[in-house]
Amino acid sequence: MVEQSCPKSSATSVPPDLVLVVEDSRSIAGLLAERIDDELHLGPLVAYDRAQAKRLLDEKAERMVAAVLDLNLPDAPDGEVVRDVVSRDIPVIVLTATLEDDLRDYLIRVGVADYVVKGAIDSLDTVIQGLARIRRNRGIGALVVDDSRSARLHLVELLRRWGFGCEQAANGEQALERMRKPDSEIRLVICDQNMPGMDGITLIRNLRRQFPAHRLGIIGVSSYGSGLLSARLLKAGANDFITRPFLEEELSVRVNQNVDLLDLLRQAEDFARRDPLTGLGNRRYFAELAATLVETSERTKQPLAALVVDLDHFKQINDDFGHAAGDAALRSVAGMLGESVRRADLLARAGGEEFYILSLGLDLEGAKKFAERIRTSLEQLEVRYAGQRIAISASIGVASFSPPPSVEVLVEAADLAMYAAKKSGRNNVKLATQD
Repeated sequence: MVEQSCPKSSATSVPPDLVLVVEDSRSIAGLLAERIDDELHLGPLVAYDRAQAKRLLDEKAERMVAAVLDLNLPDAPDGEVVRDVVSRDIPVIVLTATLEDDLRDYLIRVGVADYVVKGAIDSLDTVIQGLARIRRNRGIGALVVDDSRSARLHLVELLRRWGFGCEQAANGEQALERMRKPDSEIRLVICDQNMPGMDGITLIRNLRRQFPAHRLGIIGVSSYGSGLLSARLLKAGANDFITRPFLEEELSVRVNQNVDLLDLLRQAEDFARRDPLTGLGNRRYFAELAATLVETSERTKQPLAALVVDLDHFKQINDDFGHAAGDAALRSVAGMLGESVRRADLLARAGGEEFYILSLGLDLEGAKKFAERIRTSLEQLEVRYAGQRIAISASIGVASFSPPPSVEVLVEAADLAMYAAKKSGRNNVKLATQD
C-alpha cells in the first residue's frame, strides 16, 4: 500500500484532497499516481487489492474527492470494490479491460461517474480529464427544476455522481426565488419544459434577463422533442437541449461541455478585466468596482480615499535597462502594492506606470499615512534585473471625500495631486483639496 499524500508542487502545510487509486497493475497504478500528483496537485492513495482499499477508506474517506478503480482485482474479481467506494458517496471512475452492454448497464446502475477501457491509447488521459472535471465540479452548484419528483431525484443523483452540489425546485417560481438569493453559487440549471404554471421556455427567458451566458449555463429537458422545440428553447436563452429518455453518458457529456464553456467564457471575461503583465485589474475592472465603493461610502457615511501612484522616471528605466527590465519592475511594484493594500481595497493598474487605489474608511490624514507607507516601501523595494539593481520611487496623489461626488471627481482630484507631487521634485506625497 502506497500513499503519496503531499503533491510535489505544493509547499503548503494544508493536507491536499485525496484520490484513491485501486489497481493491481503496479505500473498502471504508479503512472496514475504520478500524473494525479503532477498534473492535478491532488494526493494519490494507492491500493493493489480490495482489502488495502477498504483500510484506506476507513482511515481517509472524508478527504477523498474521487477514486479510480480497477474492476477486476485478485480479491474482488467481480467489481466488489466499486460498491465499497460508491457507498461512501465518492465519485468513481472505473478502469475495465472490456465493456459489454450488460457491464455498462451494471456500472451505471451501481452509480459510477464514468468508465474507461484500459486498452485505449488515451485511457490515462481520459482518467485525468475525468478527475479534473470532478474536482472542478465540487465548487459548482446545479439547480434541477422539474415538477416530477422522481425525475428531479434522478437528475440530482446523476449530477452528484459527477461532483456537483445540487439543489431542487418543483416549478419555475421556486427556481427564480432560489436564484435571487445573494448566496447563490448555482452556475448550472437543468429545467423541464413541461411544467404547470411557468413552462421551461418562460423560466429560461426570466433567468437570462438576470444572468448572462458567462454566469449561468442552462439545459432544457423534455419528454418529447422536435427541432422546433429545441429551437424555441435555444432562442429563449438555453445553452443546450436534451430529450428524455437519454443515456447517462450523453447527459454527462452535455453537462460537462456546458460547464467547460462557462469556464472559457469566464476566463475571457476575466482576461478582459485584467492587466496581463501584472495580473492586477485594469481600468475596466476599476470602473466596475469603484462605483460599488462609492455607493457603500454614501450608505455608510464613511470617507472614500483615492491614491494615484505614478512611478518616477520610468522611461529612463526602459532606456537604461531595456523594456524587459521595465516589465520586471512593474511586476515587482504590483506585487508590493498587492501586499500593502487591505483585502477590501481596490487596486488596479491604470496604464503605463500608473496605479489606482481606492480605500474605504480613510480620511485625508489616514490616506496620507497610507500613501507615505507605500512611498517608503517602493523606495526600499529590491528590484534586480540581469544582476543590476533598479531604483524605484513614486509620486503619489491623495484625495478623500465623505462621500465622494463620483468616482471621476475623486480620482481626478488624486490625479491632480499626483502631478503636484511630480512638480515638487517627485518621490513625495501630495494631498488634494476639497474645493
